Amino acid sequence: MKSLKEKWDKKAQHYNRYTDDPNTLESTICNYIKEAGIMLNGQHILDVGCGTGAYTLRIAQKAQTVDAVDISPAMLAILNEDAQKIGLTNITTYPSSWEAYPLEAKHYDIAIATMFPALKKDTHFQKMHDAAITKLFLGWDGKEGTELIESLFRAHHATYHPPNSASRLKQWLDSKQIPYKVITHTEEKTRIRPFEEAIQNYTWHLTARGLPPDREKIISVLKKYLNAQGEVVERAFNYFNLVIW
Repeated sequence: MKSLKEKWDKKAQHYNRYTDDPNTLESTICNYIKEAGIMLNGQHILDVGCGTGAYTLRIAQKAQTVDAVDISPAMLAILNEDAQKIGLTNITTYPSSWEAYPLEAKHYDIAIATMFPALKKDTHFQKMHDAAITKLFLGWDGKEGTELIESLFRAHHATYHPPNSASRLKQWLDSKQIPYKVITHTEEKTRIRPFEEAIQNYTWHLTARGLPPDREKIISVLKKYLNAQGEVVERAFNYFNLVIW
């Protein structure tokens, strides 16, 4: 069985990466952060589960320093490559899980985690709470899903359960009587992928959920979602919470 690091390393080359397009989800979320009165300028920031740096590189253009943590060296390599392209030198990357990342000698002005599925235990939330003065977490609130994904899980004799990381965090904050603010964002999104790329993508998703992927079953499901060009079309409705405390 592949390790978590190996799974995310494999995903890295097909993962969302930084762009300066103002119409992306990353741009929208950064605008929400600004509208909430949180200033990034001159701040020391921790980015937890940074991935390829889609948010990191936006944040670093204003922050004094950014420490970017991710379990996948392949993801961090892409982040560093894109940082070099746009001339950013204030990012330090750490190949580490969140559990193993040492906080003892560090404290930050802001800690941020965006779409980070490994932040789900009470101990994870407590560690982030202790890491910085201001904390921001962007996650799903249990309503993300698509007909295609659900069909794939059924074909593998499993039920798809959408991520509910934001709900778990809010439950933890409530239990600790810690006040927080929630900004809700919804979006409809259509993803179009070449057929073979789609097979690889959904194979990864099944594997990441602990399901042994059956290529023939994947192909059978995907054929129901082809457009005239033979590409796989997936329509999604996503429901996000930006939790600030």
